Amino acid sequence: MMKKTVSPKLHCITDYLLVGSLLTVPTLLGFDKKVKSLYAAEGIALLVYVALTDSPVAVKPLIPFPMHGKIDPFNVGQFALQSFLKPFRKDKKALLFNIGFTAIAGITVLLTDWNGKTKTHL
Repeated sequence: MMKKTVSPKLHCITDYLLVGSLLTVPTLLGFDKKVKSLYAAEGIALLVYVALTDSPVAVKPLIPFPMHGKIDPFNVGQFALQSFLKPFRKDKKALLFNIGFTAIAGITVLLTDWNGKTKTHL
């Protein structure tokens, strides 16, 4: 069995960093308007979701951390699938960013201790 080395705090800090990358990198690298719009929507949705997840860095801990862990695989899968969308296939930088983003998110999910210490469960 894989050792779970990512705490709830580190997981959510990583999520906040991923949000920051979704909201900045597409513009900095000049991605297609459709890709930028998609990433902006995903970044805002992820920001709300992370900020409301029960973790030591939560804004308001409303979503139990184990529930976050049940939702995350769907998010990672969605990011993986969007690599097949035309705007990503047409732009090598956007495709590589999306693959890297998906890999980081997926590895974070796999290594997370979903029963670790949270804001409300110390």
